[in-house]
Amino acid sequence: MMSGELIYSNLIFSETQKQSPAKEDDISKAVTEREEDVTYSDIRTGANLQVHAGKAGIPDSVTQQAKEDLLSKQLQIYKLNVTGTNELLGNVTAMLSRERLNYQKNLTEVNQLLANVTAKQCAIGWESYNGSCYNLYEDKLTWEQSQYACIHEGGHLVIIESLQEQEFIRMKVGNTNVGNTNMGNNYWIGMTDMETEGVWVWMDNTTLNDSIKFWDLNNGTDADKYPEPNNWEGKEHCAQMGRRCSNQTSCWLDLDCKTPSKRICESRSIK
Repeated sequence: MMSGELIYSNLIFSETQKQSPAKEDDISKAVTEREEDVTYSDIRTGANLQVHAGKAGIPDSVTQQAKEDLLSKQLQIYKLNVTGTNELLGNVTAMLSRERLNYQKNLTEVNQLLANVTAKQCAIGWESYNGSCYNLYEDKLTWEQSQYACIHEGGHLVIIESLQEQEFIRMKVGNTNVGNTNMGNNYWIGMTDMETEGVWVWMDNTTLNDSIKFWDLNNGTDADKYPEPNNWEGKEHCAQMGRRCSNQTSCWLDLDCKTPSKRICESRSIK
């Protein structure tokens, strides 16, 4: 008998098929061929000597180090992901900034093109406003001559149809040389009461709208004794504007149609 205690544990053999009786050397040979399937682990002797071989477990210290290494690698990967995400966000922000600048540039170019197109809808020397073209002529003609002159230029004496249009035109007129004494510095507009006194009709045969009229009720002075239209001496049957247009919206007046004056022509813009 051997001295000391010998203990075997976890001695595992892979399962083999049952063999028919054979010679001893054949069995020995078969065992040798299957030896690679045998696993030994935790063989202890009485001296408490441990031997680890084959597929034995990894010591706890090695396992802890592996965990630390894994955590370190995961932390590195996380840092790389955060860095990559920040770079991506920076690239996206820069791209959006460029897109915004391009959008603003394109919007400016579009507005300029629209302005150019609008300007090109009117003939040279005419100014566009709300679908119509306007031109203030400085040569002085009678009301009838002024109407024919506007027709020759492709338009007609101006027809004012809204407060906005009145404001647009009066600001143009108000910046010209108009005064209280020289009526010739006023501008003919396309309205007359030649046919029926007091019934004012525009060049397109529409009657003046009572809610859209801008007669100078002060007659160019601070008094209201002779508000316009006043048909002075029974000879004023054509409409003008100019006097006091620089400081008030209501600046129409009637005048003798034969008085040479400036004119305002209007035409439709080209569609």
